[in-house]
Amino acid sequence: SIPPLLGILPFVQHSYTLGGCSLEYVESEKDLGVDMTPKLSWSAHQHRIYSKASQQLGMVKRNAYFVVDTRKRRSLYISLVRSQFEHCSVIWRPSGVTAMNKLENLQKRSLKWVLREESESYSCWQKYIRKCKQMDILPLSRRFDLNDLLLLHKIIYGLIPLKLPDYLTFFQGQSRLRSSHLDRLALVCSITPKSSINALATSFFFRTYNNWNHIPLEIRELECHSEFKSRVTKFLWKEVLSETEDSFDLDANQSIVGQ
Repeated sequence: SIPPLLGILPFVQHSYTLGGCSLEYVESEKDLGVDMTPKLSWSAHQHRIYSKASQQLGMVKRNAYFVVDTRKRRSLYISLVRSQFEHCSVIWRPSGVTAMNKLENLQKRSLKWVLREESESYSCWQKYIRKCKQMDILPLSRRFDLNDLLLLHKIIYGLIPLKLPDYLTFFQGQSRLRSSHLDRLALVCSITPKSSINALATSFFFRTYNNWNHIPLEIRELECHSEFKSRVTKFLWKEVLSETEDSFDLDANQSIVGQ
């Protein structure tokens, strides 16, 4: 009997040529600085970027040891270390907790150098957030959210030649649910991923539209990109500090109950 076509397709390889030269099959290929794989897994790219940023941090420590001003150290970190995470982060940003914590720990090490507190521990999340706020450096997870929102803002207001996918449309009409906060600039998704870890669930548009809807309408209505960036950054800081205070209150209450 003939095997099903879909059963044999993954094992069939075709020969492709470019300019008369045969192209080899590879497990990973760098495209515009991003490591692409057949399964659209970004683990290899994340590992490479982490290693490069860690090397940059080591280089900064060795060569800028004489810099004592925290503002100058902050500039060195942002321009030479964090900049490694900025390029195309909307594509490769970590979706798992473990991978994100790994990058966050690198920023903790960097902040300790910036503030000249390398002997201190930033393992407490509340302390880490306070240090981030002190230097006006968003936690990396929120920095990635900011980059996502900035790109989506450009797409929605036609500032770049990209369009929303067909499965995302603006909400029309009025919601009958009291818990719903949908408005004319809210995005509605017509599809649901089969799992929370597949390519669609972790893709840029699907993960960002909910964050977009969560932003107050008066911020989403801003067409000026620079003003939107300023306002949404303040909004993200407000959320970070609010979550940190809630977490601190919860820990305090648990300690009281334990006593």
